[in-house]
Amino acid sequence: MKTVNILIGLALVVFWGCSSEEEADLVPADHNGWNRTTEIELNYPIPGHESHYRRIYINEMGMTYSVSEKDGRVYHEYPKGTVIIKDVYPGLTLEEGDEPVMQTVMLKDREDPRNRGGWLWIVRDLKKGTETVMDDQFCLGCHSNANETHPYGDKNENEEFRDYVFFPPEK
Repeated sequence: MKTVNILIGLALVVFWGCSSEEEADLVPADHNGWNRTTEIELNYPIPGHESHYRRIYINEMGMTYSVSEKDGRVYHEYPKGTVIIKDVYPGLTLEEGDEPVMQTVMLKDREDPRNRGGWLWIVRDLKKGTETVMDDQFCLGCHSNANETHPYGDKNENEEFRDYVFFPPEK
């Protein structure tokens, strides 16, 4: 009887081990050819991203965002599947040949239980090849400022709701 229980236990371990799938990477490996959301040189310190040069890209899905008006306020809404990748470089100056050391990513998916404000907030460590979905409010807390007047980029002086995006791309 003891041998049968061991065999059943081993069979269950093999079954569960073979049936579980690793989660696929959420961030596309290649974003060459994507649009940049802004041509502004992001070469200044910013909370959450510290003293690092940044370049921001958006996939084609994100370029189809809608703009509407309600009660005199403009609202931007990005569709599910929008991916915004911010390449983060080692310092504030970008030298020829510099490669990003990490990426901070927004992926629109209101249905994913890990979403914050409708977005997955992901940090990709390029050296380790790992992705971490941020499960706290840190990213959302800072990016909430994009929906009101703020000190960055164009400053959003009209207080548009920009769906947490500081630099919405021009259509």
